Amino acid sequence: MTATKTLVQQIMTTPLITDERVLTIATQALTDYFACILTSKNELEIQQLKQWISDEGGNATSWLIGQKQAATARQAALFNGFQAHFLDYDDVHAEVRGHPSAVILSALFASINMAKTSENLTALNSQRFLTAYVIGVEIMARLGVALNPTHYNQGFHPTGTLGGIGAVAAICYLHQYDFLEQALALTATQTAGLRLMFGTPIKPLHAGLAAQSAIQTIEILKHGLTAQADFLDEKMGFMAVYGNAQSILDIQNWGQSWKIVEPGLWFKTYNFCSAAATVADAASILQPQINPDEIDKIKLQFNPKGDAALIYTQPETQVKGRFSAEYIVAKILCNEPLDAHAFTTNPIPLHIQKIMQKIDRTYGESSQRFGAVKVRLKNGEILQHCVEHPKGSPKKPYSERELYEKLANAIQNDDLSQRFFASLQTFKLESNLYHFINQYKDIL
Repeated sequence: MTATKTLVQQIMTTPLITDERVLTIATQALTDYFACILTSKNELEIQQLKQWISDEGGNATSWLIGQKQAATARQAALFNGFQAHFLDYDDVHAEVRGHPSAVILSALFASINMAKTSENLTALNSQRFLTAYVIGVEIMARLGVALNPTHYNQGFHPTGTLGGIGAVAAICYLHQYDFLEQALALTATQTAGLRLMFGTPIKPLHAGLAAQSAIQTIEILKHGLTAQADFLDEKMGFMAVYGNAQSILDIQNWGQSWKIVEPGLWFKTYNFCSAAATVADAASILQPQINPDEIDKIKLQFNPKGDAALIYTQPETQVKGRFSAEYIVAKILCNEPLDAHAFTTNPIPLHIQKIMQKIDRTYGESSQRFGAVKVRLKNGEILQHCVEHPKGSPKKPYSERELYEKLANAIQNDDLSQRFFASLQTFKLESNLYHFINQYKDIL
């Protein structure tokens, strides 16, 4: 049996997950996903993509979350993935080196045809949905372990390149489609996403495109086209093309533990690249002690390649500052907010540029992620702080209250926030996904 066939068999025969720890984290991810979408839903670029969907039209069967309307399955996957990742506020996974939920959950929701009310609706229940989601994260993370750092260092964005494969595995499990082997191959051949696009609206679009590729794969195969190929072929398969000779997908010990738990998901406090979260936390601790006019020099220290995603050291525009440790630290030390308004297409103000020009990056010996900020004042005083585990990361997780506040800040309606949060807390007990969607599709 080929490695692909073994993987397919493992996925499709996975028992429904009953482990409370796994289901709790999956439910937290679902809550965070909605919080991220509902925070970004009114952004200009989101509305521009929505207008394109309206202009294109089509058979509206799937939920455009936060927009009180439906669209085609492919449109919904593209749109929801774009929304979820637009502000870079959505969860990340260290082994993926990307954002799993924006892709997988967008694809799963898009795969649910709300128009087919004659189906056996109870077959699509929350336990199967959450198990499918966990499987999707597992696939993305195992691919990430096999391919990175080569894949990432070559310039690929794993959210885009690995997300579609994880999503199509999740969809096939949810609906029990019998063509997963072909689906993996067909999705793999659609894989794309360049880190070159970081700092542009196309970077979050990668999540939508990956989710869309999974839906497109399912639709093509359901209508009779075939894709008879081994996506793990040793010479020309996905691993060989997107990795190197040492890139081997480990499919051992399936289901004994889940990547969503260990090393775990990181729910983000900031709406900028997670690679800057450590120095952001460190700068926030130092800020009350610092007058920006008294700063002489700043050093930021990372573990080797820990800042690889922070590709701009002296960005010209605020939106590129989402991927600049210098911009983020300068804003924090000037006690200025880092909300959505801090990452527009406007030029970076002169006073922030002056602080950025005083910043250098250095690197420590540790193989573990960390970020340190060292500020030398004009009087010679040194202030410094180091952070290993930012707020929201697996080693420093959100409390239930903090996760609720992230959702409530997005919804901006106390009554609706409380009702929706309560529904998400009991989502794992929902016997009918159509009931959950229909309950909120016209009010969110």
